[in-house]
Amino acid sequence: VMNLPPPGTMRWTAWQKAAVVRAVRDGLLDAGEVRRHYLLSEEELAGWQADFDRSGIAGLQQKSLRQRRRRANHR
Repeated sequence: VMNLPPPGTMRWTAWQKAAVVRAVRDGLLDAGEVRRHYLLSEEELAGWQADFDRSGIAGLQQKSLRQRRRRANHR
């Protein structure tokens, strides 16, 4: 089993996000299961996958979708 973050993780490292993306792609976890397990939206998981495809670990080092939304709503 991969070294996956614990359920309910709220602060994510790029390496943790990559582990989740890889687990889904390798068929170890279903995307729906991952979203429920980690309280992620479909959009957020898809964003991680796209960022990983585009730039690898470096792409996952960006602020989370939730953090970007919060910042945009406070302006």
